[in-house]
Amino acid sequence: MVTLTKEQKFLKFFVSKSAAVGVGHMWFKKEIKRRFFIPVAAILIPILLGCSVNWLLPNDLTLVEGEKTEIATQLPVSAKSEESIGVLGITTKPLADAFHLELGSSIMADPIQAGTTKITFYFCNAVPIKTIDATVIPKTTLVPVGKTVGVSLDTKGLLVLGTGQVYVEENDTEEPCKGLLKTGDLLLEANGEKLINKEALVDVVTQSNGQEIEVLLERKGEEKRVEVTPVFSQAEQAYKLGIWVRDSIQGIGTITFYDPNSNQFGALGHGVYDVDTGELMIIKKGMLISSDLTDIVKGKKGEPGELTGIIQRDNVLGEVRKNTEVGIYGSLNETDDFAGTALPIGLKQEVKIGKAEILSNIEGDKVEKYEIEIESFGKGNGKDMMIRVTDKRLLDKTGGIVQGMSGSPIIQNGQLIGAVTHVLVNDPERGYGTFIETMLQEMKNK
Repeated sequence: MVTLTKEQKFLKFFVSKSAAVGVGHMWFKKEIKRRFFIPVAAILIPILLGCSVNWLLPNDLTLVEGEKTEIATQLPVSAKSEESIGVLGITTKPLADAFHLELGSSIMADPIQAGTTKITFYFCNAVPIKTIDATVIPKTTLVPVGKTVGVSLDTKGLLVLGTGQVYVEENDTEEPCKGLLKTGDLLLEANGEKLINKEALVDVVTQSNGQEIEVLLERKGEEKRVEVTPVFSQAEQAYKLGIWVRDSIQGIGTITFYDPNSNQFGALGHGVYDVDTGELMIIKKGMLISSDLTDIVKGKKGEPGELTGIIQRDNVLGEVRKNTEVGIYGSLNETDDFAGTALPIGLKQEVKIGKAEILSNIEGDKVEKYEIEIESFGKGNGKDMMIRVTDKRLLDKTGGIVQGMSGSPIIQNGQLIGAVTHVLVNDPERGYGTFIETMLQEMKNK
């Protein structure tokens, strides 16, 4: 038998007590964690699951009349069309593996007739998690074009590019429109006269003899009237307002498609912006004009290339009625110059990552097919798809996507799915495309 000293007995007692306290402390910490994390997990897990399910489901849906579409969610989600039952029928069936375990659901949309409705998705057939807009459009075939044309757009009124000084004497200047007119203003009338072009404004200023002129303008969508007073320039021997204005803009772009039933067209895939103000041009009218391509400026990193050409103003091909964020739209006078085979459209849910082709006219009058790759999908505003040019012929001639190719139709699996819209300045082999259904929607909007 071993006899412990007082010091050893005290040490044994201290160690045993410390161990007991330690075990108790660990138990207490575990209990706190259990009581804290279980309620938090009970709250967070459904929220995270709901967010994930919401993210995986579409934000909207466009369907073609008479063409059933399957939405395989791989989630226990069902759906119901809550309005306009005559527009769209919805059925849900479970997806199962070899052991008949339900893994998710397959939602079948049956577009009955053209119109709009809403679809609500339910989690486990009970909890509503998302409601989206669904549009059913008529069965549509369009002729993809890919032809380069001249585009001439007249502004609604005169676009103010800026204000400046007028030399009234040799060393004496005045700025008559400072604080009254701003860059981006549209001048509609002057002293009651319609400002159909720059010459009309010059006439009003000349006839004013230095008297105050009442100007009707549009600024950020709102009309207002201001009074401006011309000053006499001794150097030019004429009355001046000291403003720079533009009444039209011209360039080269590509027609994406036309509707063989109506001759309506869509082109560019992006809007026409004023180079000085950076704003989308508000147009009064416009024309598509015949053009002759003369040169290709090859694109390279940091310097986008371009197609250059001569616009034949006496050969008008069509009328431009709308300039929007995702293209210009109007009607063709004749379609003989744009002969082609009509193709069915491909909706965005049908577009796949992988091979596709574009139709482009980069030399003479010939429109050719070039291979591209769809790499990823974007967030809209003309940047729905990230694309890469893979065709060696096009890369050798242009370096990839160049200015003037905007609007080149994108075709995949025999369907017209979109148009080229932008080039990446630092990587001209790559750029963006917009979905054809987005362009069609803009064309039909009033």
